Amino acid sequence: MKIAKIKSSDYKDIQRIYNYYVQETFFTFSDELMKDSEAIQLTNEGIQYAGCVALKDDIVIGFGIAYPFRVENIFNNTVKLTYFLNPTYLRKGIGTKILNYLFVDLKEKGFKEIIVNISSLNKTSIEFHKKMGFVECGFFQNIGTIKEHEISMVWMQKKI
Repeated sequence: MKIAKIKSSDYKDIQRIYNYYVQETFFTFSDELMKDSEAIQLTNEGIQYAGCVALKDDIVIGFGIAYPFRVENIFNNTVKLTYFLNPTYLRKGIGTKILNYLFVDLKEKGFKEIIVNISSLNKTSIEFHKKMGFVECGFFQNIGTIKEHEISMVWMQKKI
């Protein structure tokens, strides 16, 4: 397994992995599959800010992408992250490798803060982020409904 810089041709793999979570979990804050245009835009943000893919035998098994937290220039030192792994490869240290790659890349580019938002139903992800040095900085209770389940949103932050 290796971590590589994201490239434009990775968008289909990113879309495939993300869409698994849309269909099978409550973790994406979406009940609609990611369209090609959205996958291309997300991949391009990863190219512009910071992004990587995890590869096993040259097949993308996970990704991590940084993009602007907000468009106002006062937030230029802060990015938001999204990342997902093929579920077969969870709990094998790959998420840690993806985040560590992004931490180094973002720090070298001068970013200072990382923000993530996580479904309250994804307890494993919340614990993983705590282990990676993120702290909870916000909680929006029962603000959405996915597949007839109310969900809350947990916001976490890490200084790099």
